[in-house]
Amino acid sequence: MCRSNRGKVSVLAVLMIALFLITVGIIGSVIGMLAGYSKQLPDVDSISSYRPSETTKIYADNGELIANLYIENRTLVPLSQISENLQLAIIAVEDARFYEHRGIDIYRTLGALVENIRSRQVVQGGSTITQQLARSLFLTREKTASRKIKEVLLSFQIERRYSKEEILELYLNQIYFGQGAYGVKTAARVYFGKEIKDLSLAECALLAGLPRSPINYSPFNNPELAKKRQAVVLERMVEVGFIPQEQALKAKKAPLHLSKARTVGTMGFRAPYFVTYVLDQLIDEYGAPLVYRGGLQVYTTLDLRMQAIADKALKSGIKQGLAQHLGTEQGAIAALDPRSGYIKVLVGGYDFKKSQFNRAWQAKRQPGSAFKPFVYLTALDNGYSPNDVFIDSPVEYLAGDKIWRPKNYDGKFRGSITLRRALEYSINIIAVKLIDKLGPAEVVEYAQRMGLSTVKRIEDENLALALGGLTYGVSPLQMASAFGIWGNEGIRCTPMAIKKITYSNGLLLKENLPQREEVISPATAFLITDMLKGVITHGTGRRASIGRPAAGKTGTTSDWRDAWFIGYTPELSSAVWIGKDDHSPMRRVVGGTLPAQIWAEFMKEALAKTSPSQFAQSSREELRSLRRKTKEDEERESTPSSQEIEVEICKESGKLATPYCPEIIVRKFKPGEEPKGKCSIHGPEKKKPEEDLIKVDICRISGKLANEYCPEVITKKMPRNEVPKEICKIHGPPSVGVRSIRPDAEKEKGTDEEE
Repeated sequence: MCRSNRGKVSVLAVLMIALFLITVGIIGSVIGMLAGYSKQLPDVDSISSYRPSETTKIYADNGELIANLYIENRTLVPLSQISENLQLAIIAVEDARFYEHRGIDIYRTLGALVENIRSRQVVQGGSTITQQLARSLFLTREKTASRKIKEVLLSFQIERRYSKEEILELYLNQIYFGQGAYGVKTAARVYFGKEIKDLSLAECALLAGLPRSPINYSPFNNPELAKKRQAVVLERMVEVGFIPQEQALKAKKAPLHLSKARTVGTMGFRAPYFVTYVLDQLIDEYGAPLVYRGGLQVYTTLDLRMQAIADKALKSGIKQGLAQHLGTEQGAIAALDPRSGYIKVLVGGYDFKKSQFNRAWQAKRQPGSAFKPFVYLTALDNGYSPNDVFIDSPVEYLAGDKIWRPKNYDGKFRGSITLRRALEYSINIIAVKLIDKLGPAEVVEYAQRMGLSTVKRIEDENLALALGGLTYGVSPLQMASAFGIWGNEGIRCTPMAIKKITYSNGLLLKENLPQREEVISPATAFLITDMLKGVITHGTGRRASIGRPAAGKTGTTSDWRDAWFIGYTPELSSAVWIGKDDHSPMRRVVGGTLPAQIWAEFMKEALAKTSPSQFAQSSREELRSLRRKTKEDEERESTPSSQEIEVEICKESGKLATPYCPEIIVRKFKPGEEPKGKCSIHGPEKKKPEEDLIKVDICRISGKLANEYCPEVITKKMPRNEVPKEICKIHGPPSVGVRSIRPDAEKEKGTDEEE
């Protein structure tokens, strides 16, 4: 018994000794590893004299230098001059235990780890203010264990050599707040035009929320998201006991008076609106330290010649409007090559020196009638034809507990009119009736497919969508990209401003190739383009004629708050917007006037060195079936054609066509699945002996014999005794006939006009 116990004790002793040796070995290894990393660390004494090392250069598509980027030489602000509310807001949201830890907050780190494991993704960070400072000054953004270890070691060193006040002062002067603003002094000036000491609690909370994601939380880019982030900061200040709940509630409700958006840190650049667009993308992907210190070489898609032409055309148009007392204060032009998605032009405002807000991509404005092509696109892709006739007549819809009675811009109704003419002359009633048949959800799906990400399900699924009534609006860049798809045979190329990025030594960091995706069929793209060509040739956009094949659409919102023209050729798609930043009305400025003129002036000169080319054509067979292919369609197409038969179907009745049917479509069916009955709504199934069928040209609108001026003519086979006796009197020479379906410019009410 004793021997057995002694044996057990001996084994236990051996195990304890082994465990001790292993522990010592592990500790020794860790100490050795930490000692090794310590030797690689920079001297933290250099913090106060830190300056950027290399300048980033941005080039146009022809290789010309357009910008040098570097951190400005800032004046450090003593902590004593920084608002206490701003200090507390930053500490609350970034590191609430800042004054308690010695560089690393174990509790916060473990809490973040547990939360991330629970969420199965990174939703919280555990870095302290000291760690963030160490990372910002000395380390890269790479997510590796070695970098994290160095960050921890640097944090300990910084905490040993600097007081909490010195660390906080360095941090507040170094962090990036977006819009090119480094440090709290610059951020206060950029966002609010104030000195730090003059900031309110609401303004301090908004600034404190920016460093986590300057692009996303910028009040210039996403005001709603910025306010939500501000609320998070204020609630956090309440939780840690920095302010009472009542003070937080008052700050949440306080209005924010932002200064004109402006970007600092860019010197000696050309095409400033384009450069700031590129700069925001670079910082969002690589972080401000690398962009401003890394010596990157950025090669872009900018066409300097086109940019200068666009800038000149926009300024000229706005000046013309001001001279006529039309209230045209601001505007924007965005243009890209639809075949590659390369952004060629971004003019985001009238004068960059006065306002750096980039309306070409940051502004989200209501498109008005410029949205109508997306309604018609949906219709064409779901079996409608440009020649289908709708009735332009009064209509009303129940909207909640109210009745909505949409009206045309001139208050008139035109009776029977084809979809083609309705789009060319921007008839509101037809667009509303069409979306009512299609369903708003279907139109939203097509708009999103075309790249209009700001068109939202649920929020925008209503009939007002037909007239461009959106919840969030669209940008000129979005519209130029979406319209360009139709000129590129239904292929969407993601808008792109950066071709490639290299380090200063020439090593490639990133290369972007065109991203192409077919989002609609070539046949649908052909039809919508064919309809939009008519807008320019004889519709509301006649002032946009440029002497070469082009298509486009005018757009004007209620009370003339926004005026658009978006158009395209096979080589270039561009959007022009005119309006005011405060959304107040202009004086009867519509899409068919100044925007169309500006667009034409820009496109003519921009394409002067490019030979005119025609839009791609579609075969008759492609036009027969326009709905999107499903799996069943693809399986059916892979089936040998001998197993299917072609049948002529009456488009109106859906039954087998007879000689009396005015419109016939050809569809394929598997044997036995074709319709059995013949059409019974277009005349007798058999010809009476006394009736001799003859071909007759009929005006689609009047129903009379067509004359040479009728815009829509259909050829029918009719019994001789049923042929109309009268010739159409509605349509005549342009001075007489066209007026019957053309908008009255003098009585225009606020959507579109032709003159």
